[in-house]
Amino acid sequence: MRRVVLITGMQAAGKSTIAPLLASRLGPPAATVDGDVFYRAVFAGAVGMTPDPDPEAVRQLELRYAASALVAQHYADAGFDFVCSDIILGDDVTRWFESLENVERHFVVLNPSVESIVERELGRGSTSYRDWQPPGGTLADAVRALQEGLAETPHRGLWLDTTNQTPEQSVTTILENDLKSSLW
Repeated sequence: MRRVVLITGMQAAGKSTIAPLLASRLGPPAATVDGDVFYRAVFAGAVGMTPDPDPEAVRQLELRYAASALVAQHYADAGFDFVCSDIILGDDVTRWFESLENVERHFVVLNPSVESIVERELGRGSTSYRDWQPPGGTLADAVRALQEGLAETPHRGLWLDTTNQTPEQSVTTILENDLKSSLW
């Protein structure tokens, strides 16, 4: 049975860095996709998520999640282990896993400290938290606001504080016990 690993967490948590490293150590054969591919796929009429989302933003987010699950299933059906990295939180995690068939499901939440995320976000010059930053608020306030979605995420699988870990150390931790700690 092929393994499908969903890696989630906040922006700048390390998902896009850790996912290909993990896939390289799962296989061969193993593949990976970053959910941002589907986010950036909408060129005309793209609507981003905000704390008070437009219904079209929710629809586009659901399309993105469905697309990544379909790709995961497609690769698993072809005999590949698969790693998906995306910000999938709350009940959407359960729905994502329920859409998969005949795979071993693994869930990893990268959960570094707020301070670590702020440092990484500033270091990469990103503005991905801008819609979550309250008027007069700080980037740390925005990170905390978005992290509220983690509180609604099922506490299953492996929740990993990567604050003081290199990406390689995080992958080693995920792979400990042959991925048993991340079983969904």
